[in-house]
Amino acid sequence: MSVMNKAQQELVEKHLYLVRNIVLSTITINESIQGLGYEDLYQTGCEALCHAAINYHAERGASFATFADVVIKNKLISHCRKITRVQSLTCYLDAPITEESGLTYADTMCDENNHSLTDTETFLMLSEAEKRFTGVTKKGVNALKLKYMGHTGVEIAKFYNVKPNHVAAWITKAVHKLRTDFYLSCMTN
Repeated sequence: MSVMNKAQQELVEKHLYLVRNIVLSTITINESIQGLGYEDLYQTGCEALCHAAINYHAERGASFATFADVVIKNKLISHCRKITRVQSLTCYLDAPITEESGLTYADTMCDENNHSLTDTETFLMLSEAEKRFTGVTKKGVNALKLKYMGHTGVEIAKFYNVKPNHVAAWITKAVHKLRTDFYLSCMTN
């Protein structure tokens, strides 16, 4: 990160109002989501303002306020997209699955008799499933077993000499097949 000189610091101090105006007029503040509260957005906007001051060149014709406005808006929009992407992947166990069912995600982790599969049972079921499948699905089940043993997707990819996104695709296909596998559903009931 570059260090600002005195002139750049003065530009930032004179234009701090831009951050407040842009945060309040452009972004929907949501204090209940970490990263989308006013203070977080303001801090991100101030970082963008500093970045704008460091990279501003008056000889290019735009005023600093115009240049900084674009830089701050772009940074805030990128920040909000990142936060939203992370939040959409977050699944809280106490959150209801649907409004009508009243079930939470935690309720789905065990069967109605409150018996969950042991580690050994899960590993044995994956081994049995691996015997019944071929091709990409078999690789995906094997990758699931390796993940279950604690290996990362990158390690598995190195083992197969492929890219990590290939392993992720195999696992996705295997999970889909396992969820619809009649033989596996008979074993768990």
